[in-house]
Amino acid sequence: MTNEKPKKDEWAEPSEPPKCLWMSGEMVDWENATVHASMLGWSSISMVFEGIRGYWNSDQEQLNIFRLDSHLQRLMRSMKIMRMTSPWSVEELTSAIIDIAQTNEFRGDCYIQPLAYFGEGTPGYLSAGGRPGEVAIFSRKSTSILGAGETITCGVSSWSRISDNVMPPRVKAIANYQNSRYVADEMSL
Repeated sequence: MTNEKPKKDEWAEPSEPPKCLWMSGEMVDWENATVHASMLGWSSISMVFEGIRGYWNSDQEQLNIFRLDSHLQRLMRSMKIMRMTSPWSVEELTSAIIDIAQTNEFRGDCYIQPLAYFGEGTPGYLSAGGRPGEVAIFSRKSTSILGAGETITCGVSSWSRISDNVMPPRVKAIANYQNSRYVADEMSL
């Protein structure tokens, strides 16, 4: 058993970015994918996301995306709870994700992250009134932090999980992950 933590470059960020990502219905080159700086904080308050793994099968030379439909259904539920409507159907988002994986030519495991957020307009801390969200989908190469025959450690944190009547943890909202970050920071001490 090892207590060594994976090195950041082994799992967090690839050495080079992918070719493109999908933003609001269009494939956009990585370097041209931007949002206005004034939206960085406020759009994140109500931003929801999914983290989807793709596993490369070298025998079949095929990328298998794990439970894509289930992930996208949960994304839609999260958007609904945040009072955000989606201009795109699950089928359209599925096509976008497949297009991204093919365009970025992954020949190994990858991580795919659709993000739904309120773009320009009313800040995320005000009532959304059911207005449509923006959706961006990016992907990157990503290997597992736990290889065959390896272990990880765990601990018990002094931080409590957020309550559903405060900030529903069943919603994969960026804001909910502040709670997890506190726990991770505590465990790294």
